[in-house]
Amino acid sequence: MKKTIVMLLVMAVAFAATPAFAQRRDVRGASAIAVEKASDQAIFHRVSDWFATRGKSPEEAKAIRTQRQADRAAARVQRESAQQRRQMEREDAKAQQGMRGRAGR
Repeated sequence: MKKTIVMLLVMAVAFAATPAFAQRRDVRGASAIAVEKASDQAIFHRVSDWFATRGKSPEEAKAIRTQRQADRAAARVQRESAQQRRQMEREDAKAQQGMRGRAGR
């Protein structure tokens, strides 16, 4: 009887842990998808644009919004290029580490 209970508990733990490993490693999570789909028209951008253009003429307000959108786009491009550069540096470091490991054999 004790063996049966122990066996059932072991199986219960094994089956309970299975869903934790069910997702493939190459699948991105919800947070990565949310970051990808985030818009420059986020609420904080719209609110800050509203404050920046409050009391301005429509032409001046449009010019301000256009300039702010261009600044955001430039900042996004710089962030993405810096991220790609860091990723390439990490890959190069891994490749060099692999070369050193092979040379030492």
